[in-house]
Amino acid sequence: MNFFDLFNYSFVHLKHRGLRTWLTLLGIVVGISAVVVLVGIADGLKHSVSEELEMFGPDLLIITSISTSSDLTVPSQFRSTVGKLFEKDAQVISRVEGVDTVSNTITTSAVMKYKDEEVGGSIYGVELDNYLDAMVTLELEEGRFLEPGDRKAVLLGAKAATDTFDDPLDVNSVFEISGEKFRVVGILTETGSSYSNMDSIMVLPIEDARRIAGNTIANRELSAIRVKVAEGYDPVEVEDNIEWMLMQHRKVTEDEKDFGIVSARFIQEQVDSILGALTLFLSIVSGISLVVGAIGISNTMFMSVLERTREIGVLKSLGATSNQIQDLFLMESALIGLSGGIGGMVIGGLLLQVISLLGFDAVISVEVTVFAFAFSVAIGVFAGSFPAKEASLKPAIEALRYE
Repeated sequence: MNFFDLFNYSFVHLKHRGLRTWLTLLGIVVGISAVVVLVGIADGLKHSVSEELEMFGPDLLIITSISTSSDLTVPSQFRSTVGKLFEKDAQVISRVEGVDTVSNTITTSAVMKYKDEEVGGSIYGVELDNYLDAMVTLELEEGRFLEPGDRKAVLLGAKAATDTFDDPLDVNSVFEISGEKFRVVGILTETGSSYSNMDSIMVLPIEDARRIAGNTIANRELSAIRVKVAEGYDPVEVEDNIEWMLMQHRKVTEDEKDFGIVSARFIQEQVDSILGALTLFLSIVSGISLVVGAIGISNTMFMSVLERTREIGVLKSLGATSNQIQDLFLMESALIGLSGGIGGMVIGGLLLQVISLLGFDAVISVEVTVFAFAFSVAIGVFAGSFPAKEASLKPAIEALRYE
């Protein structure tokens, strides 16, 4: 028997087994569709994160008084320290080769009042002469940006303008921050990013922010230092040089480091690590379904060998070799795996489309499709190999005598 004879013979037999074939297929369909959906969701999340990180900018760095750690075994990715940043740290950073812009910032909490409503919140003080160069790209919805010489002026993120108070704030609206009146000069376009606070930010001149902070921060203390890397320089190399210079200046070792540098690279590494672990876990969970499906194929093929013992004897008496008998049963199990893989990919793809319509990021990659297709066939062949081997070893005379 050639390949096409084996295929036609196996296909006709599977077709006549009806319900048993469909139930066996179901296990593979569920397993493959689960793999496609779960990996597709994880890949969608990864793609979404990568797109949003592009807004952060590969040439932007944020130095904070929080020590960052890439060790996922610690309870948090950020270890709080007693270290503080000061203007002299910014001066050290400005001398590092490859640094284009250094912008000092202050973050503090304040009580805000608009009309008769009071709320608590955070404000963000920036240096007006260079803050736009050292931040993600900002777009105005209305009004203007803060400009050098502005005092008691505030630039609002889209959500800060609409959600801070019951009544939304507009350009030229006046509200109080810690008892001082501030005028809204501009409102930013909503970014929709989950990884930055630009939509909820309240930006003030750094002098106003320092005055509002009062004695909650030390003289010349900074909350963060934003850095833009000069064009033509490797951001990773500049980041490493800044880290080394600050460690020398602050007289700390790697283990004692009391500051951290947040960059697109750092965030991407953390996200990739978390999503990688998530993808592996989801793949293992969905793989359990494939194991159950493989067991179902083995059970079906063992039952088929038992039921078709006389048929095996007839085929051997007509000249079929043991290898041809083995190939016949392997073809049947491979067809089950192939059909289940195709069905699983179709159903998984449809489910991903539904998930996308619901607003979640989900993608199906060529790699996952090829893997699911090949894996389903492999499962079929592997699960059917033992029953096929048993069928091939049955002597023709004993098979013909089987009732």
